Amino acid sequence: MKKEWKSPKIIIGKDATGEYYYRRKETENEIWYELQKGNNVLIAAPRRVGKTSVMKYITETPKDGYKLIFRNVQGIDSEQIFYKTIYELIICCLDNFKSKVKWWENYIKSKKITEVSISGGIKIEDKNINYLQEINEIIPKLEASEETVVLLLDELPEVLHNIYKKGNKNIALSIIKNLRHWRQENKYKKLQWVLAGSIGLHYVINLIEGRSSDINDLKKVYYQPLDTDENEKYLDWATENATIKYDKNLRKYLFSKIQYYVPYFINLMLDEIDKDAHKKNQTVITQKDIDYAFNRIIKNNEYFSDWKKRLEDYLPTNDFRFVNEILIHIAHKNQITIQEIYNKAVRHNITINYMDLINDLEHDGYIVEHDQKYIYISPFLKEFWKRNNPIYNG
Repeated sequence: MKKEWKSPKIIIGKDATGEYYYRRKETENEIWYELQKGNNVLIAAPRRVGKTSVMKYITETPKDGYKLIFRNVQGIDSEQIFYKTIYELIICCLDNFKSKVKWWENYIKSKKITEVSISGGIKIEDKNINYLQEINEIIPKLEASEETVVLLLDELPEVLHNIYKKGNKNIALSIIKNLRHWRQENKYKKLQWVLAGSIGLHYVINLIEGRSSDINDLKKVYYQPLDTDENEKYLDWATENATIKYDKNLRKYLFSKIQYYVPYFINLMLDEIDKDAHKKNQTVITQKDIDYAFNRIIKNNEYFSDWKKRLEDYLPTNDFRFVNEILIHIAHKNQITIQEIYNKAVRHNITINYMDLINDLEHDGYIVEHDQKYIYISPFLKEFWKRNNPIYNG
C-alpha cells in the first residue's frame, strides 16, 4: 500500500501561527521580562525573522494580570483612523477584563457603544467622537483595574511613513509625541506597548524628526536569526513527520546553500524540495535536488521583490539609488570596501549620512560586515539583485 505523502510543517507567505509557529522561548521570555518590569518594547530584528509570529503567540498566551491585543496597522494613513484604531483596541481589552471595573458599564452607555468585538472592532453611535481625547481620558481610568492592557502594533513605522509621505509631517510628529507621552506619563502606566515593523522605527523617526530621541525610552528586544544549533533543531521540528528526511551530509549541504538561517529562507528550500520530490514520487533526495530547488527559488522574483520595493518606498530617491547601487555592486563583485562605498556616496552627493544607510541595510538583513568589507548576508538576495541587474559596469 502506497504511503501517504507528508510535507514538512512549514508555511510561506503567511504568519506562522498555531502548529506552524516555532517557539523562540528566549525572545518570548525577554519580551515578558521587560513588560513585567513596566517597560515598553521595540522588537528589533532583520526582515523575515518572524517578528509578527512571536507577537501573535504572546497575544494568544497572556500571563495573568495582562490583556493583550495584536493589530497590524500597516494600511493606516490618517491621524483619525490611527487614533480610532488605538481607541478600539483599548475598548476591546477593557471589555474582556476578568473583573469589570465599576465605571465600565456607565462608560459604555454614555458613549453609546453597542457592540465590542476583538475581530470586528466596536460599533459606536456617536459619529463625532474625538478619539484622541477619549484615549487621553480613558487610559488613566485603567488604574482602577488589576489588569494591564498591552497593545502589540505591527508595522507602526509604515503608518508614520504613510502620513509623512502625504505631506502631513506635523501630524506624524504629533503621533510620535503622543505615543511617547502615553509611554512615559506615570498615570498611563497601565497601558504598555510592543512595537515592530519590517523597516526600522529609528529610521522613520529620523526621517520625520531629524533625530530618534523620541524612541529612546523603548527597550529593544533583539530577535535574531537562528544560530547553528537552533537551525538544526528547527529542521528536526519542521521535518519530524515529513516524507523527505535529511541525513548529516544533506543537512550540511542544505545549510551551505541557505547560509542565513531565518525560517523564511529555510522554508522556501524545504517547500521547493518537497514539491519536486512529491511530483516525482521520490522519497530520497540528493545534493542535485537541493541545487535544483535553490535555482528554482532564485528565479522566482515574487519571493524577494518586496525587499527592493521596501527600500524604494521608504527611502528618498537619491538615497535609494545609492543603496541600490551598493547592492548591485556586491551582487556582481561579491563584496564592497568602505572606500568604494564612500566613492559612491560622493557621486550621489550624500556624504553626510551615507554610513547610516549602510547600517540600516545591515540592521534589516541585507548585508553584513566581514573583514572591513560588506557582503550579502543571504545568497538568495545576492542572486535576486544580480538577476534583476544582469549588466553592471561599476
